[in-house]
Amino acid sequence: MTIVVLGGGIWKRKPPLFMQKRLNKAIELLKKYPHAKILLCGKYSFRYSENEAPSITEAELMRNYLIKKGIPASKIFLERKSKDTIGNAYYAKKLYFIPKNEKEAIIVTSDFHLNRAKFIFKKIFGPKYRLKFIATPSGFENDKLLKERQKYLLEKTKEFLKEMKEGDHNFLKGKLYKSKFYKETAPKEIEKFVKTGKL
Repeated sequence: MTIVVLGGGIWKRKPPLFMQKRLNKAIELLKKYPHAKILLCGKYSFRYSENEAPSITEAELMRNYLIKKGIPASKIFLERKSKDTIGNAYYAKKLYFIPKNEKEAIIVTSDFHLNRAKFIFKKIFGPKYRLKFIATPSGFENDKLLKERQKYLLEKTKEFLKEMKEGDHNFLKGKLYKSKFYKETAPKEIEKFVKTGKL
């Protein structure tokens, strides 16, 4: 079984507080499932331009946090290609779950992100995988703008993936970060949130 922690931005070379809560939950889960591995997902957001891209990936940043908390490096695996939640699921499946023949995972994300993460991972992984989802409190539970943005992103994501059969991750080949979907889902408010960890 693998505990998958989704990235959520980089702030002054530190994981934002809501991302730290995801990592702390992963530590709790590892105590409960000592034979599990941890997969950390994320390069950095596609909303960064090339000249402002961070010098460290979200996955590396999260690994550093876990190691400082005492988690052995041998327990940690990195997915460093994805630039959004769709990419998290696509590259996690393609580069980790398929090669390792892993069929079971607990996906850890934040409360505001849970519905979209569930839809995306179930769609990309398909019914042959046993996926559970855990949401950690973000502190943004009552933020109406964030809720509206997440609802909008979920609607656009469903539209983008409507022709994709469940489990057919190859549908995304050549489409990641090239489709018009990515222009439609990059409003300034979300760009700011990704880059600063704040609304």
